[in-house]
Amino acid sequence: MNSHGDDLQTWVTFLRRWRTEQSATTGGLPKLVEAALPADGWARFVAMLTGALDQRLKLWADGLLAAMAAAGDEFEWARALVQGRRGLASIRAVAGSPGLPEPLGRHLLGLVDAQIELVQRALEDGVEQLRRQGGDGPLVHARMRTVRENPLTASTAPGSGPVDEWATDPAGPARRRIIVAGPATPD
Repeated sequence: MNSHGDDLQTWVTFLRRWRTEQSATTGGLPKLVEAALPADGWARFVAMLTGALDQRLKLWADGLLAAMAAAGDEFEWARALVQGRRGLASIRAVAGSPGLPEPLGRHLLGLVDAQIELVQRALEDGVEQLRRQGGDGPLVHARMRTVRENPLTASTAPGSGPVDEWATDPAGPARRRIIVAGPATPD
């Protein structure tokens, strides 16, 4: 087997593990060259790759919906959205992997980002529909604020990498902090 066949096999093995959410990192994946593979082999690989991306997006969406359904307040909703962005990092890393030929990687990353934008828009539309149906004004306002201040689309911003929810921009607007004081100790 030539090195291109070995490279393809490395990708196939990775995708089989990754599509079922087993721990798999994109680091070390070889660069694929479309012209080095038979046309039917390349077509099967692209179908496998898009199928794996689709499966992971579905698993991600199911996890996000479950976390939001279990959320009891706005803090938990925000946490679900932030964790949702973290889950998108792996999907975007595979779609835009430098091991894929440039046009394919760019196209797949665009498709994934379009799905992320659709989910964000659906969340905002759902809150807006709740408002139109006469939902509790302050609660609806708080939910919209939570959805917009913790957008899933932040994962699509240029240079976005793994999300560090503790990182802050010192020049950014102040964030609300909840500080719980421990029991007072006598001096």
